[in-house]
Amino acid sequence: MKSTNLVVQGNSRVWFSQFYSLDEPQFKLPFVDFNLNSDVPLYIDPYAITKDQTELALECHECIVSYFQTLLDAVLINDKHKINRLITAHLSEPNEIHLGVSKKARGGRGIGPVQEKEVVDALAHSTAAKSGFIQSIQELELHIEGVGPDKISDLIGNIILGKLAGYTEEICQQYGIPTDYIAVSGYWDEKSMEWNGGYFNLPHRDTHSYILIPKRFVRYSKDLMNHREFYEKYILTTLQRELLSADDSLVQTLKNGVRRVTKKSMKEDNRFAISKEFISKYIMDNPVVMESYRTEVISRFRPADPAEPSEKALIDDPVIFDTLAKLKEIGLGRKHANEYHNVIFTLIQFIFDWALDNFEKEFKMDAGRSRIDIICDNYASGGLFRDFVDRYRATTLPIECKNYSTDLGNNEFNQIMERLGPKTSQLGMVFCRKIDDVSATMSHLTDRWLRHNCMIVLFDDTLVEELTYMRLSRDFTQIQRLLRRLIRVIEYKSTSYY
Repeated sequence: MKSTNLVVQGNSRVWFSQFYSLDEPQFKLPFVDFNLNSDVPLYIDPYAITKDQTELALECHECIVSYFQTLLDAVLINDKHKINRLITAHLSEPNEIHLGVSKKARGGRGIGPVQEKEVVDALAHSTAAKSGFIQSIQELELHIEGVGPDKISDLIGNIILGKLAGYTEEICQQYGIPTDYIAVSGYWDEKSMEWNGGYFNLPHRDTHSYILIPKRFVRYSKDLMNHREFYEKYILTTLQRELLSADDSLVQTLKNGVRRVTKKSMKEDNRFAISKEFISKYIMDNPVVMESYRTEVISRFRPADPAEPSEKALIDDPVIFDTLAKLKEIGLGRKHANEYHNVIFTLIQFIFDWALDNFEKEFKMDAGRSRIDIICDNYASGGLFRDFVDRYRATTLPIECKNYSTDLGNNEFNQIMERLGPKTSQLGMVFCRKIDDVSATMSHLTDRWLRHNCMIVLFDDTLVEELTYMRLSRDFTQIQRLLRRLIRVIEYKSTSYY
């Protein structure tokens, strides 16, 4: 087991990974790293859990569904005592979890008993909950006063706390983090259908224990289901069209004859003033509009890099800048192949950590007769890399690194082809130093796509640098856009690669 001699005082900035001597940047860690004296302003997203393919996510999803169904059953029969037991003291984030807005002295930023009673009363009298218009736990945010995205995250944190404690045990065993047998209370037990408690082997500092969160479970608050977003983007937009058709008093006619209804005037009109009561009634009267919003939120893929809000990026990013500088200094040829391999290994873990994991170098295949330079798993629950699973069966990605001074030829492309197939993956990546003969290179790539239905994406130093800077900007959309363009030019054998 690893031990630590770090002493944490006051508001000193020491991350969990540093305290336990892991010496790993956030992009190499599967969990959210955090400052021991603060919190990371990210939130647990139930949809991210639902779409995740891991066994942990499945267990958490089943736990959430069990709790939510129990809550709905209590609301349906107006069992206020049970609603109170299900809600009270569980709208505050567990102290073991370091997410959300920073809490002084780890005392919790939860709501008080008066506000909790208001939430219980609102639930007990919710027509939407009783009539089946609330279909998932995150939709409570749209209907119930006092429940925002942060409270949904806190409630989810309590519900799956036991699952997360088990996950923390596994992480600690994997990384050699010292633990003690510590009590954890207030998590949902889907078997007894009640709140429960137990003991887990957890890391701790003095009397404060820690429970870790998979980074794939978290999102920014703005990316969660939110009543203000629904009101602005869906309710007001739909009502604008309806008011224009009805020639409502809010309709304005401009000098050029154009008729309009402004959102500003609608917000100021008492008929449409924002409130949870108004939104809830609107959803019940317009279920199709709600279904459109629900579909949009479910389909979102907006990964969050915890290193940015936690400010761990101030430590991690300089390492990437140094690694990128090393790439430019590495000489060409077999002599420097290992050095190039190592640099690419670090950079692609950083560039693609939001979609790929379990990176491994020199992976043996064919009973050890061949080796793949790098292989990794594709865990993306949305976006382009999820499309890769559907289009190319790419649950894993084989990657080859070629530190050649010349363009790649048949032998090199045939080598990656040996790793591809309908029962492994039909998508592979090759990293090389440069592309001189674009026409010949495009022929290699497109021919193998058209003839063998295998997609090989080629990256030279220029593309690696461009992708790295996109990732440093946390611009995951641009990364996906660039990859889509590369695939398109391969499919259609364009005259230029990028």
